[in-house]
Parts: sequence; structure tokens; C-alpha cells
Amino acid sequence: MTEPTPVSSAESEPAIRKATLQAIALLIGVAASVLTLLVYLANTNPLEIWTTALVAGIGWMALWLVRRGYITYMPHLIVYSVLTVASLNVLAFGSVRTAGSFLFVAAVAGAGILLGRAALIGSVVYSVASLGALTLAETRGWLHPPSFAVGTKVWLTHSAVLVVVAILVFYSRSRAKEAFARQMEELQRRKRTELERDRSTERFARIFRTSPSPMLAQSARNGSILDVNPAFERCYGYSRDQVLGHSDHFLWADAEQRKDYLERLFALRHVDQERVTGLRAGGSSFEALISSEMGNDPEDRLIITTVADVSAQTEALERLRRSEERFAKAFNFSPLKMTITRLSDGKFIEVNQARDPVQGLHRKELLGKTTLETGGWLSPAERQTFVERLQREGHLSGYETRMRHVDGQVIDAKMWAELIEIDGEDCVLSCFVNTTEEKRREAQLMELARGMAGQTAEGFFTALTTHMAQVLGADMCAVAELGRSGHLRTLAVWRDGAPAPDFSYSLADTPCGEALNQAELCVVPTQVDQQYVRDQSLVDGGFKAYVGQRLTDDDGRVVGVLNARWRKPISLKPETCALIAIFASRANAELLRLQREREIQRLNATLEERVRLRTAELEKLNAELDSFAYTVSHDLKSPLRAIDGFTRLLDEQLAGRLQPDERHLLDRVLASTARMSGLIADLLALARVSQAHLALQPVDLSALAHDILDQALSRYPGRQVERRIAPDLQTRCDPGLARVALENLLGNALKYTRRRGDTVIELGRNAADGSAAGQLFIRDNGVGFDMAYADKLFKPFQRLHMPSEFEGTGIGLATVRRIMERHGGQIRGHARPGEGATFHFTFDAVAPTLCPPQPVTT
Repeated sequence: MTEPTPVSSAESEPAIRKATLQAIALLIGVAASVLTLLVYLANTNPLEIWTTALVAGIGWMALWLVRRGYITYMPHLIVYSVLTVASLNVLAFGSVRTAGSFLFVAAVAGAGILLGRAALIGSVVYSVASLGALTLAETRGWLHPPSFAVGTKVWLTHSAVLVVVAILVFYSRSRAKEAFARQMEELQRRKRTELERDRSTERFARIFRTSPSPMLAQSARNGSILDVNPAFERCYGYSRDQVLGHSDHFLWADAEQRKDYLERLFALRHVDQERVTGLRAGGSSFEALISSEMGNDPEDRLIITTVADVSAQTEALERLRRSEERFAKAFNFSPLKMTITRLSDGKFIEVNQARDPVQGLHRKELLGKTTLETGGWLSPAERQTFVERLQREGHLSGYETRMRHVDGQVIDAKMWAELIEIDGEDCVLSCFVNTTEEKRREAQLMELARGMAGQTAEGFFTALTTHMAQVLGADMCAVAELGRSGHLRTLAVWRDGAPAPDFSYSLADTPCGEALNQAELCVVPTQVDQQYVRDQSLVDGGFKAYVGQRLTDDDGRVVGVLNARWRKPISLKPETCALIAIFASRANAELLRLQREREIQRLNATLEERVRLRTAELEKLNAELDSFAYTVSHDLKSPLRAIDGFTRLLDEQLAGRLQPDERHLLDRVLASTARMSGLIADLLALARVSQAHLALQPVDLSALAHDILDQALSRYPGRQVERRIAPDLQTRCDPGLARVALENLLGNALKYTRRRGDTVIELGRNAADGSAAGQLFIRDNGVGFDMAYADKLFKPFQRLHMPSEFEGTGIGLATVRRIMERHGGQIRGHARPGEGATFHFTFDAVAPTLCPPQPVTT
């Protein structure tokens, strides 16, 4: 037989119960009807027939009632009906060993599965009592004798009972599976809930730990702190371990404030953005906004609090408030006319109380109107140009524009504007100044500059007095220079609209004398002719007002005066004084330039004569010095020759008879006479160099150097010298003096390299060291010298080496320098100790031709 399909856990228990009851009722009805027919055919006792018929009726009635939906007490009806039928069946059979006894088991099983505990107990008690009573009756013989014949009736009864029990077991298993499924679903739901709770807890912990705002968790029972986040530690200055388990009273600057806050929190279970004063670990207080949450569950005893440190924000707001207050004061009490207009249409939003120097309009005449309506812009195109530039640059300084005055005049103005934002709308903060007078003064200055441009000396002063009279409206203007006699002499005069002749006048009892005695501007606005009655020019000219400014040099010494005169009283404005200062500054500079130019001319006139006289004196002194040196050297040669001759004669006569010390003294006399002879010869050579006539002609220095070296090396046959002499090195000079110079230079090179086995001597022209184009050089790799003593190189009788090291008189390089100077050239030396020396020299400015040097070994 096919196993019934298990009831899905998704089905409801009432539907399963109804299906089970229908199956049981149907089975009882069918089985009992068939059994009734079999019992009837077997012709047994009537009680058994009626019993089985009663069971069939109960089954069919139960099926009908279940289908009608009456299932609440249907299990009770079936169970107790089956128990009653089972008892009747035992009575009808005559023994408790009848097959009907199985009905007791089926009924109790049904009660245990379909009914509650009380009904189950009742069914068991009923079954036990019934079986006890029937057993007693059978034992006493109160029942008729039973028939234990087995047949279809017994099989059918047992089968029906087994099927009913199977149905009940299946129903019980279905309920168990359904309950298990529900338990599993509940378990999975709880697992998901717990997982979600763990995730929520983890998220909360992560949010709690990483929140930039200070947070703390507290117990609502005693207020102790359960946890704090790192932001709390940074804000309050306490570590987590310092606050855990403690009350939060030490975090409040005001205990009453804490008490009120907690009362509201426990009453509302939620407080948001409450402004309080917190207390840090160091004792400093700060403004904070705190929010606390307890939740809606009365059993929730956890308080989560978030703290926002708004002290910086409060301070910023306070600074903003003070800044706005300062701006409002600066705006409203500024002496400049300031306005705020909308960028979109130029409508005036705010205007301060300052006087309008440009348009002459009052505040109430501007508010609510646009700049185009009030004449702030002469055309929409001008305003559009201004707006585009302002949007591009953000602010404008000194923006030049034109506005229409309330009387209809067009006024020049300068504007300072800044883009600002008010309530999310772009606006323009601007102020204005009237530049009409400034433009006029600029035009006057430009006219003045054009009128005096290119003018110098007297022409400049004439132009200056002309423009000064026109600008100031003066009847007379003059520039005067202070002479050595203490009188003033005019350099230019402009009077009554035309130039006037220059004149001189005394300073006594005149306003010009007063002007020279004070640094500031001297102003006599009226009755000047009555104050200086002895100034005849004032009285005769009918002048009533005077202005004068003294002119000084760089040392503060008075050099002149610039003055203007009027035939009516005057009232000087600041801009007029500024113009006079400009005229005075220009006149002062030009007067100083004129005086310096005169001095230069005077010096130039005498310079050539003084140079000629000085040159003649120097030439005379040089000639006398050279003549003296020549005479002394020539006159010394005769006695020196006699000393040397007699000493040598004495040496020959005493040969072999001198003691060693006498021999030494005689040798020293001979050496000294030889050295003195050399000095005299060098002095004569130096004198000849200074007095000799220059015969300039082209000279091949390369060939001359080879010839000098050949002659010098002929005295030292075994010496090896590497020559690096540039071939065809031509220059224009005196050949005799050139030989003397090269003999000294090359002789020094040979002398100071004699201790080296690899002597190298070079002659060439500087090409790669940045020297002048015509400069020659002689270089050696000898002992060199210390540059600290280079200033002694070219002085007579000055030597840088000891006589015991290298012979010489110290005249050679002085002779070379004199030769170069006579040719208009120069010479200088450079060396390092142990690295050789190089001498750079020129005969004249003509560059010699140069071929690459070729090394030659002699």
C-alpha cells in the first residue's frame, strides 16, 4: 500500500488534524459497516450486531461532522465512543480476550495523540476500569460463554484497529516533524538574530571606537562609566582606565546642570543637543553639545552619550559676531560713501550714512533703486564691463568710471569693489571717491610737464615761471639765485602775462629774505606791501600777497628762492601748496644742475693747462733722475776698475804667500768688485732704457728668443732645455729694447730652472685664459716664488731669493718693466713655489700673429 505523503512543515496543524480525523472516521465507518455485515451473516448474538452497527454509525457521523467543520470535540467523541463500543464488544463476546479488546489500545493511543493530558488520563482510567470490571465479570461467570473461533471478523477487527493506530502514529509523526521543523526554523531564526545582533554589536563597537566625537556608555542604575572611546580620551584628557567604573560627576563643570540633565533624560529617555559645560582633566572647561539615549524599553539600563566640543565653534561664532559688528560699524560710520548692491541687477541693498561726494544722493534716495536708475552707470554696457571684470578678478581697486551727479553733471570717480555673498546671493560691496579735482590737477601737471620737457638752464626756468604763473593765477613768478655777495639775481621772471628782464636785489627787509630763513613755505596771504614797506619792488608793483620757497643744495646750503606774487589777497588750498612744492623741487634740481655744469665748465677750462704743466714737470724729473743714474754709474766705473785692477795685481804678487784667512778676504774683495761692476752695468742699462730713442719696427720675437737661448746655452753645453716657442710671433717694438727685455726674462727662466733635469721654457700669446688679445707670456717650470711678495718683483734692487741660492742684482725685472712702459705696454708675474713662474707682458695694443708652439729640445 502507498505511504501517505508527509505533511509539509508549512501546512497548518488544524488542516493536518482535520485530514487525520477524516481518515480515522472514514476507516471506522467503512470497517464497522463491513464488520456489521459479517456479524449479521454469521448469525451471532444481537448485542454484537448492534455493537458493530453502533461503531459504523459513530464513524459515519464523525465523518459527516468533520466535513462540516465540527472538529473541536470530534476526537473526544471518537475516543470515548470507541471505548464504549470496546466494552460492549467484550460483553457481547463474553470475554476480555476478544479481538475487540484492541479497541481499548486504539482508543488510548488516539487519546494520547489527539487529546490533551486530562482526556488521555480519563481514557486510560476508563479503559482500566472497564477491563477490570469485565475481567471480574468473566471470572465470576457473569458473562455468557465466549466462542474463540477465528475468522474474517477477527482479522477485520484487528486490521481496522492496526490501521487506525497506524494513522494515529503517522499523525503523531507528522506533528512531531512539524514541531521539529518549527523548532529548526526557530533555531535558525535565533541564530540569524544572534548573528545580526553580533554584527550590530560589532558595528556599534566599531562606530563607538572610531567616532570622531567623544562617546561614553554608562549604567542607568548607578551612573558608573562602562566604556569610553578614544575621542573621549582626547577631548577630556582622561585615559580609559582612569574613568571606567567611576561616576561621571567629574566630567561636569556644574553639578546642578548635571542633575537637571539626568532628570530630563530619565523622564524622556532621550535628550538631544543639550548645551552644557564640560570639565577636562586639567581643570579647564569647555562648551559642549551632548546627546543621550536610553531606548524605549523600560528594562534597558544602558545610557549612550555623545559629546560634541563646540568651544572652537562657539569662539568662531563669537569672532564672526564681533567681525560682523566691526564691519557694521566700519560700514555705517565710514566717512567714505559705501554701498551694497545686488550683482544681478545692481539694486541697492544697503547704503551707509556718509555724504555722497560723487552723485549728491542721500541714503533713502538710493535704497530699492538700481545703479542704472540713479546714474551710477551712464549705460548698461559700462556696467556689464565692470561686472565681467569683477567676476573675473574678484575685487577691483581704483576702478575708474564716470557717474551722473544729481544736478546732471558727469563726474569722474574711482571705485573700490569686492564680491561678497549675502544669503546665498552674489552682491557687490563698493565705495567711491570723486576724482574730478584730481583729474584737473593731473591735467595741469601734464601740461606743466609738456611745457618744460626738453628745456634746460635759462630756457627751463623761463618755462617753469610761465607755467607756474598760469597754474597759480599769479601776477608775477620768479626764480632767483643767491650770489656770493648775498644778493639775489633772478634767472627767469614772468610778470603780467609775459617774460620780464632779470634783475638783482638785496635781501634786507624783503619777504624773499624771510623765505630764505625758513625751511617751510613762506606765505604772506595779504598786505605784504605794508609789512615790507622797504621792498620797493613790492610797493611799486602793487602786490598784496606773496609765496616763497627757498632752494638748497644737498648739504642744506641755501642756493636760491622760487616766489610768486599777487595783486590781491589769496587763500592757499592744500593742492595749491602741493603744486608749489612740485615747482620748487623741479627748480631746485635744475638750479643745482646748472651750478654743477658751471663748475664743470670752469674745471674743464683749466684742466688741459694743469695736465700739460704736470706732465712737463714729470718729464723733467724723470730726465734728471735718469741723467743722475747714468752719471753716478759712469763715474763709479773708474774707481771700481782701479780697485779691481790693483786687487788682482796684489793677488798675483802674493801668490802662494797668503794665509787661508788672507786668501778668503782677498777673494771677498774681488767678488764684491765683480758684484759692484754688475750693479753699475745694470744701472747704466736701466738709464739707457729710459733715455734711448724708440725705433719702432716689426720684430720677430720667436727668432729673437731662439737666438738669445742659443747664446745663453752655449755657455752650458751639456744642459737640456725643451723650448716651446710659438713660431712667427710678430710685434711692433724697438728691436734693441726687445732684446734686452727677452734677455732678462729668458735669462731668469734659465737661472731659476737650472736645478731641474726637465727644463721647459715657453713663449707664446695668451689665448684661453681670458687675457687681452695682444698679451704675450714667458713660462718656466722652475722654483717659482710666493705671490705674497709679488709687489717687490719690479722694484730695483728687490729680490725674492737669497744671493746664496741664485745670483743677481734685482735690476733685471725693473728694466723689463721700464721697457714695456716706454712702449705703452705692461708686465705682471704669477707663480707658485716649486711650480714655476709665468710673466705676461705687452709691447703695445697690436696683437702679434701666432702659430701653434712647436717644442724644440736643445
